[in-house]
Amino acid sequence: MTSINVVRSLSVPLSVAWEELAAIDHHVEWMADAVRIDFVTDQHQGAGTRFTCLTKVGPLKTNDLMEITRWDEGRAIGVHHKGLITGEGLLELREATNTTCLLSWNETLHFPKAIGGALTANLAQPILTKIWRGNLQRFEQSAIRRLESKKP
Repeated sequence: MTSINVVRSLSVPLSVAWEELAAIDHHVEWMADAVRIDFVTDQHQGAGTRFTCLTKVGPLKTNDLMEITRWDEGRAIGVHHKGLITGEGLLELREATNTTCLLSWNETLHFPKAIGGALTANLAQPILTKIWRGNLQRFEQSAIRRLESKKP
């Protein structure tokens, strides 16, 4: 098992960051490791939403089944994923000022013994941390574009 925790201060209001975060189908636009999302439920937001996510890190690919387990409107999205690697993730927003907020991404991943277990988890942790820091940077850029599109 490994835990990954990244936080980024965003230069957009919490409401704009939430709009971007709640658009699950847009996650592939800012997540470097997410290649494709295909919904398996009619709903695309909220607890109970399920989708497959084709994930690619370097030459490694996995198609995970993901389910949104927590949806705190305007604040947090929790996800459980099953596949080659299983885990729980939480994306959480907190208001800093009227025009800024913090986004934290906390993930716990379980690597099976068949792919190296704890050794693979230890090797993957710094790589995934770097990827996810970049993801949050791209998320902020995407949220800024969303904010700019609202200006008259």
